[in-house]
Amino acid sequence: MLKKSTDIATVAVFLALIAIFQLLKPPLGYVSPWGISVDLVALPVLLAFFLYGFRTSLTVCFGLFFIVSIIAAEGLIGGTMKWVATMPMIITPAILSVKISKEQMKENIVVIIAAIISMISLIGLLGVMYKLVGAQDNVLYSPIVVLIATAIFYFAFYISTKGMDREEISSFKDPRKVLIALVLALFVRGVTTTVLNYYFALPLFIPGLTPEIALQMIPWWGILGLNIIQGVLEVSLAWILVFKTKAFAFVRLYT
Repeated sequence: MLKKSTDIATVAVFLALIAIFQLLKPPLGYVSPWGISVDLVALPVLLAFFLYGFRTSLTVCFGLFFIVSIIAAEGLIGGTMKWVATMPMIITPAILSVKISKEQMKENIVVIIAAIISMISLIGLLGVMYKLVGAQDNVLYSPIVVLIATAIFYFAFYISTKGMDREEISSFKDPRKVLIALVLALFVRGVTTTVLNYYFALPLFIPGLTPEIALQMIPWWGILGLNIIQGVLEVSLAWILVFKTKAFAFVRLYT
């Protein structure tokens, strides 16, 4: 009971930080002319990941969706996009920490299938992005198909991280390992957020706007670039606070 109460209190603290960072954006953040921002709102999710592991950070990330949806001017669309952009930053390193031996192959067949499905979904999203960049005059996948592919991608990743614990996450104290995870996470984030911005967020913000017209108004590399900057900021700042400062070191020792 005590542990459960402590877990709830821990998540509540991270959610409170998310709300504070959202309310303080600006001044603690830059908002681009087309609404995509670079801020500290998702920093508590990465702090939770490095301090308590994947499952706790996943709970905080779901809380981020609701908080941003309620507080942000962009409402549900803003909350959805912030959640989609943040999830790869914790799911990708979690996947890299999953270890399956030959003896466990039969027992973890669901995990293996989930990983394969997630990769196929990612390839599908990458194909949408490729066509969007290279053939603006073509009619591409519908927004519904893009949303379904993204949902399958994340859900499959969630299944494939079953059994993750804090000890495995602590291996990211090694800067080389966190750098590899960051590069892969930025790739996943860049593909999913770029596609969803053109097929979901922008058309809903501006009725009648098609992905092809949106591409002419807002360059894909602008959306991709801001997401890369945001991802690097979140991971590097959280990693430094957790592993390189005494302020957060006691949390890992006494929780």
